[in-house]
Amino acid sequence: MMIPLLEKARLLSLTETEQEILDYLEKNITAVTYIGLSDLSARLYTSNATIVRFCQKLGLKGYHEFKFQIRSELEQLSNPTLTAGRLLPLSAARFRDNAEAMDTEKLNQIAELLTSGRPVYIYGSSLSSIPAKYLQIVLTTLDYPSILIEWQRLLNGLIYGISGGSVLLAITAHGDAPRYLPVFKKAREQGILTILLTCDEDSPLIPYSTVSLCTNDENREYRHVDVNPRIGILTIIQILIDLAAQKRNREKAD
Repeated sequence: MMIPLLEKARLLSLTETEQEILDYLEKNITAVTYIGLSDLSARLYTSNATIVRFCQKLGLKGYHEFKFQIRSELEQLSNPTLTAGRLLPLSAARFRDNAEAMDTEKLNQIAELLTSGRPVYIYGSSLSSIPAKYLQIVLTTLDYPSILIEWQRLLNGLIYGISGGSVLLAITAHGDAPRYLPVFKKAREQGILTILLTCDEDSPLIPYSTVSLCTNDENREYRHVDVNPRIGILTIIQILIDLAAQKRNREKAD
């Protein structure tokens, strides 16, 4: 099976170690799409950094993007019917990728901002309103009040009245980030702390965010309908809720 990404690798000037990586990938390509970076480096007796540099030579950002690209190319080449038996391990692999790439320091920082007693606004529209609403309901139940915003026009107007030092958490998962640029720029001007949850590593909102987390959820459409699964974003939301609940329990115990 001719996999375009590996064909590209064969044309590159590779070190001896990188050639060994390529040889292993070619022989075990299907298995590789379901194992983590540390597992692969152990099998190859090399470092994580060496494998990441190999992936970057291919024009990718790292191993997670390499695996995603390989999965996509394998699916396109074989063009199979994606039954539950194939979808389950694929979804599990993507979930593991997302978990391994999670920045725990940023998660703790976000949880602290949401439970700091500052005014908190949580924004998510369309399907992104589901994780946004879930987070807002649970935080309020834990006595960390927050305000839910589900309409962009309302957000556009409210941003002028939100005081400095407040927290705005925004979820964007459908490639529509540019329309929120004026909001994030205004938030920075007013000293509002912004938290961005997205699946777009190149989101123009990241430079204007106080804290940003990016997941590996895919922006997909079916007959012009957004079918981005948002599993990564929902995972982040659940972790933030667990951190907030733990903090509330500690506060009650003190």
